[in-house]
Amino acid sequence: MKPKILILGSTGKLGTKLIRYCYKNNIDIFAITCFKNYKKLNKFKLKYDINNTFILSNNNEKLSFIKFLKSKKIDLVYFLDYGSGSLEYADYFLKNNSKSIIAIANKEMIIAGGNLLKSKILKTRNKLIPLDSEHFSMLNSKLINKDINKLYITASGGPFYFKKNIDLNRVSFEKVVNHPKWKMGINNSIDSSNFINKLLEIYETSILYEIDLNKIDFLISKDAFIHSIVHYNDNTISINCFDNDMIIPLIKPLSYFYEIKSLLLKKKYLNPKIMTLETFSDIRFEINKYFKILKKLDHQLQIKLMILNNIAHKYYVSKKIKYNEIYDFIISKLFIDKKDINLKSFNEINIYIKDIYDKYEIN
Repeated sequence: MKPKILILGSTGKLGTKLIRYCYKNNIDIFAITCFKNYKKLNKFKLKYDINNTFILSNNNEKLSFIKFLKSKKIDLVYFLDYGSGSLEYADYFLKNNSKSIIAIANKEMIIAGGNLLKSKILKTRNKLIPLDSEHFSMLNSKLINKDINKLYITASGGPFYFKKNIDLNRVSFEKVVNHPKWKMGINNSIDSSNFINKLLEIYETSILYEIDLNKIDFLISKDAFIHSIVHYNDNTISINCFDNDMIIPLIKPLSYFYEIKSLLLKKKYLNPKIMTLETFSDIRFEINKYFKILKKLDHQLQIKLMILNNIAHKYYVSKKIKYNEIYDFIISKLFIDKKDINLKSFNEINIYIKDIYDKYEIN
């Protein structure tokens, strides 16, 4: 019997890439969702003969989707969408499914869900596959906290790191969102340009692989071929690499059900240039001022930082703050009204997030 595959966030760049791959390789998709892009969703429905489609910004369709999750056994679900709100869908999925594959590229969902999400996936005997390149690269590594001396994820440098003559106090919005290697949405592009994405990915690494935050850091890999490095206590080092093509992590979950052909390497891994690494050491970036403090945040403050960062994007795009004021905006609000909240459920997490938006978002 063919596996039932569900893709949340099907109309984004990753969803589009995955659906096209599946179509070319005769892999059927059981259901797809979008948030608002119903035109592209309907195009996929007709072109790729997908019977079950849901527009989640529409309340009636959202309720239909929840009913769908409660009643259907899904073998493989992809969370390629954006936002912690998908924890609600994960909750319904986990109540109705076991021994399924859960593939997640949704950064907010992992950080917001934290250890609660990880433990629920394990308790329901489902398998989690992280799709972000850094975390995916460590999937085959033996990661036991007590055995690890240091773990590094990597950053490509974004639009500014290798252009030392640029004054970050005067960069234009167009340059900020113009990543030299990938086309990304505005939020991801801003995060990549100022390296806050590395801080968020450090949180993700700690959650996914249960590694102490103080053991995790990041290095610069200009060619984005090396995605992570693990330095073990026995003095061995594992360097995890793959071509910077997101189809590689996207097709891994499919390999549990289908025979997936190996892809041709685009880069020759014996070329020393693509193996070059360097320590992040650029004082132009605001992350230098706050990195040590922000690495120590507990789960509650990690969530708050993530949401304040999203709100800061809106302030920056609407020209209420400057590019180099994004970190200052976050820090100015991060430690205000700190209360120890016991986030025991996905619902409580989403309420906490809504409260942060209500308090600080632009009216």
